[in-house]
Amino acid sequence: MKRVIGLALVGLIATVAVVAESRSSHAGVGGTSTIVLEEMRFTPNRIDAKVGVPLTLQLTNKGTERHDLNFEALHMSGLGAVESILEPGQTRSITLTFDQPGTHTFICTLPGHAAAGMTGAAYVTP
Repeated sequence: MKRVIGLALVGLIATVAVVAESRSSHAGVGGTSTIVLEEMRFTPNRIDAKVGVPLTLQLTNKGTERHDLNFEALHMSGLGAVESILEPGQTRSITLTFDQPGTHTFICTLPGHAAAGMTGAAYVTP
């Protein structure tokens, strides 16, 4: 009986860990979410959004270098020139409103950062 309870407890802990990991792997659909820019990565590097629903991102540079978050295709009026360069230690908020569904990539445009893996994407649903 103790072994069954122990195995069930281990399974429950593993399930909670997986749920916690999945929640922390991307920014939310609406409201405010935080993205940390550090070294050569965005954490999280996935944004989930809905067309027409404003999403505020709080960008925090916890790295030792300058970083930015730039959408490669600024073809949507709701993203109007979204780019934000942050010095180490700076925090800034930007608000995005996507007017087209799809996958919209973003990068750090500073030399070599995107090539080193500082990329992400917004997954926008109707």
